Amino acid sequence: MPEYSETALSIFTLLNNIDELIVRSSNRKEAQEVMRALKVFADKNRFELPQDKIDNFHTILLDSKPATISYLLRSIAQDVATFDREK
Repeated sequence: MPEYSETALSIFTLLNNIDELIVRSSNRKEAQEVMRALKVFADKNRFELPQDKIDNFHTILLDSKPATISYLLRSIAQDVATFDREK
């Protein structure tokens, strides 16, 4: 199993929290706030996030099914893992 940096692990945790807010709680407003906080956290730690996918998340958040948003969050997590390995 690959080892990830503390920053990547924190981002994974936040992505998981966003997913649970959407899927279990149907609280998309808070999920949006957590995504904004995740972006600030990543920027502060100089950790690159896929901005196009973050923008897409905000665009589809209110109108998409939870499964679609979960798929996008998993895709972001894969990008985070790839960036962390390359770093």
